[in-house]
Amino acid sequence: MFETQKTTNSVYKISTKQRKRDKILSKKKELSKKKSFIGIGFGIILTLITIILQCIAFFTPHWKEISPNAHSLYVDGVDALIRTEILHYFNNVHRYTRHSYGLFQRCEYLVNNSSKYNNQQDLFNKQQKKCTKNYLPSYNPDHFNECHSLPYYTFCTKASEKKFDISNDYLRATFDIPYSQKNSASTFSCSCHYPSYVLICHIVGIMALIFLILTCLLFILFPFCSDPHRRLKIKCFGILSSILSIIFLMINLIVILQNLEYESVEYLIAIQRHYKLNQIYQLSQDAKIAMDRFLSSIEIRIGYSTILAWIAFVLSIIDGIFLITTCKIKDKHEEKETRVSLISPQNEEHDNSLRFTAIPSDSQSPNPLTTSNFPNEKSEKQWEDEV
Repeated sequence: MFETQKTTNSVYKISTKQRKRDKILSKKKELSKKKSFIGIGFGIILTLITIILQCIAFFTPHWKEISPNAHSLYVDGVDALIRTEILHYFNNVHRYTRHSYGLFQRCEYLVNNSSKYNNQQDLFNKQQKKCTKNYLPSYNPDHFNECHSLPYYTFCTKASEKKFDISNDYLRATFDIPYSQKNSASTFSCSCHYPSYVLICHIVGIMALIFLILTCLLFILFPFCSDPHRRLKIKCFGILSSILSIIFLMINLIVILQNLEYESVEYLIAIQRHYKLNQIYQLSQDAKIAMDRFLSSIEIRIGYSTILAWIAFVLSIIDGIFLITTCKIKDKHEEKETRVSLISPQNEEHDNSLRFTAIPSDSQSPNPLTTSNFPNEKSEKQWEDEV
């Protein structure tokens, strides 16, 4: 009777400990779920912030800013033809204005300390700020003599139109005369287009935004999916989209930083290219010297759009890390391992000792001492046979 009472007490203790283990396991599951939901929620918010910052950077015209750091440009020791062209370009475009460039627009602002303007600039500079499309002249090198002119350059940068009719738009670009449809018949016209690097940034930037949005959607879908296989697919696609968004953001920044001087010197590079193609190397060298002098007279710096793009790039890397660490996939095997890990070795030994002390009744099992645990001693049946 004493042994039966002892057995029931041990069984009661085991069931009590089992309940405690189940409670600890359930609490651990709830805690891990809360941590996972908090991590996923933070990752979603971070991805949304990344998308917003990238959109602001993508559509604002402040990737780079160009302003004059000298009131006049000195170009000595070069051909008079090149010197006249460079000075005319500097005085009419960069001497009194500050420029900011984006992937879609460019803006011009009056320099604060400018007090003198010529008659041509006065017509344009009535406004403190003017934003147009980021167009530049685009033409075949064979049409250099027809298309390469400051009025054509001014038309592309200020009119936001793609076609420049030489015979009809010259007065419009030079003296701001309204366009006339009557004199629109022309035999030849030049065109205005986005720079080639800007078109590349358009494609790369849109791809980066698409993959950022896809990463955010996969982040949102992950906690609503309970199947481990589907969760694994969502996580894999999320990591892939996150990596691709990081790559496209990095390419976009590299292309922008490698073309900081593009818009300011493209007019001058066209002159150098023309003389080089025509094998007039002395004028080509003079154009290069004049361009270096021109670059020393202006200041080129990155704008807030580039800074926002860098922040979005860093946040996209953090998004990928959060996606890897927070989106965990647990199957039944791992849950069994966590259940087993809650049982300490001491409790196992104690349970084993209780299990051996719980001796069943005589009707259910024989006396444990009669088992053949002593091979050198004779059993009771053998003694009876010998007698």
